[in-house]
Amino acid sequence: MRRRLMVAIVTCLAAASVTLVDTARAQAPGVSDKEILLCSYQPMTGKESTYFRMGKGADVWYKHVNEQGGVHGRKINFKMVDDQYNPSRTTVVVKEFVERDNCFAIANPLGSAPTAAVIDYITENKVPLIGAGTGAAKNLEYPSRYVFPLYPSYKTEGQDLVRFAKEELGGKTVSLLYQNDPSGKTHIEGVESVLSKYGVQLVAKEPYEKNELDVSAQVIKMKALNPDVHLCSCAPEHAARFFTERQKLGWKAPVVVVFFGQSPKVVELAGKEAVEGAYFSTIFRRPSSPDPQMRQFVSLLKKYYPNEEPDAIHMWGYAGAQVVTEALGRLPRETSKITRDALVESLETIRDWKGGLIPSVTIGKGNAPEHFLIREMSWLQVKNGDFEVFTPKWMK
Repeated sequence: MRRRLMVAIVTCLAAASVTLVDTARAQAPGVSDKEILLCSYQPMTGKESTYFRMGKGADVWYKHVNEQGGVHGRKINFKMVDDQYNPSRTTVVVKEFVERDNCFAIANPLGSAPTAAVIDYITENKVPLIGAGTGAAKNLEYPSRYVFPLYPSYKTEGQDLVRFAKEELGGKTVSLLYQNDPSGKTHIEGVESVLSKYGVQLVAKEPYEKNELDVSAQVIKMKALNPDVHLCSCAPEHAARFFTERQKLGWKAPVVVVFFGQSPKVVELAGKEAVEGAYFSTIFRRPSSPDPQMRQFVSLLKKYYPNEEPDAIHMWGYAGAQVVTEALGRLPRETSKITRDALVESLETIRDWKGGLIPSVTIGKGNAPEHFLIREMSWLQVKNGDFEVFTPKWMK
């Protein structure tokens, strides 16, 4: 009798053990009945810390969602860790996200070089990488279903800069100041790929290091070659230094700046007169737009980060986070059915979605090239110290 009882107990324990194992396997890392863990590497300190505005923008939206009760009752635990825009540090941070923290997905991280350093590891572990703040080629062209790029290729943007210089400004020669990293080099690739198409000559391309703000020597060299139009693949602080040096030299050639340089900081640091008339590519409407979604963004940023002035980099994170929560809301409510693969499939169901800051989101099925959250570029011009919508001739 005692033996039969012991056998029965062992059998029940074994069955319970199998059930627990099956449940653990079914439940995705970072997901419980109460929360979903999303992780993000950000340059919270260091020379690139100005770009931490992206993390703050994403954090604003997740905080707002949590105040509304979360997604299907689950709060978003958005864990940001400082990688100082250092790829070797990013590698350590991301490994901890995956192996120690068991994050569900890596969402709204920042940086071309940091992302290039970790994308292989992330996808090998089948972790979704959603809305990284980089337009460099590796992230945009990566052959993995787990990668969802945020915005158009820097190569495409470089091509658009040349078109703008020729068709809008009548330029036959251009110069280029660029950040000496994957983002800047991808812009060069785009610029050079269409020079013959538009009949434009690149007379100078001058690099700067992201940790060096002084660009005076580069500006002197480029002005001496007298280009018709200047192209600036610059971060806001470097763009501001460019405009300051340009003004000192009395250089009047029109300037077109890439979208990651579009920030009120440029005007603030260089002064309204120095930046007046400059053109900027962009992926969003201006912060002063009356659009309800933009008004909500400005209001929420002031609520959670009252010392921040809204700009495009905040919008990168905010808009990407909105797409993430939309995809999470389309997942089943049952914890056991929420998996990383299910999140990928949920993102791929988004078609012509107009519920966020991005005017319309349509995500295709496949790998990174089909997974863009934002696809179209638009333009702004600085007038009286503010960014105003500008429509090129070919878009009218």
